[in-house]
Amino acid sequence: MPGTSGSETAHNGLALSDAERVGHYIEMWKQATQVNQHFNDIEWRIRGLALTVATFSIGAAGVAAREGATAFGVSVGSLLLVVGLLLWYAFYFVDLAWYHQLLRASVSQTEKIEQEIIKVLPLGGHATAITAGSAYRPNGLVRFLSRRESMRSSDKLMWFYRVGALALILVAIGLQISSMQTEPTPDPVPAVTVKIDR
Repeated sequence: MPGTSGSETAHNGLALSDAERVGHYIEMWKQATQVNQHFNDIEWRIRGLALTVATFSIGAAGVAAREGATAFGVSVGSLLLVVGLLLWYAFYFVDLAWYHQLLRASVSQTEKIEQEIIKVLPLGGHATAITAGSAYRPNGLVRFLSRRESMRSSDKLMWFYRVGALALILVAIGLQISSMQTEPTPDPVPAVTVKIDR
């Protein structure tokens, strides 16, 4: 039939009306939006766990540093922070290379569905509007270091993990320098009590 494509016909070959097509697209949009929310929720949980691991690493490193523990001349606190940094990188990899790619693909598909919806309902571009509005124009140090005039979601994600990694590295270096400058506490000399009989 004129004005319809194969994807716009029902299984019995009858053409779908605009209302029927939009109804199907809206159902698809609802499902796609739930998938977007699912992946977004997973990403924020990953970041929350990453922050928990980083906080625990710094706390454990502080305790080890207070005790003055070293292994092969390296502060145990610094070693714990290196482990924390490795775990931080693992979270970064899972977040960026795994779920963020799935989220981006899901949002892209949602925007394609919206392109069909807005042919009938011009204000139906919710995901498209969010994508367009999510750009961030950095200022100051972030703009200088990123060399970008606009940051998208992937850029923001990388900055989150870079700042966390930098914090772990700086604390590890600080603890190592501190352990090299601190004299080891000598073992306490037991007190000897002499009893004199008169």
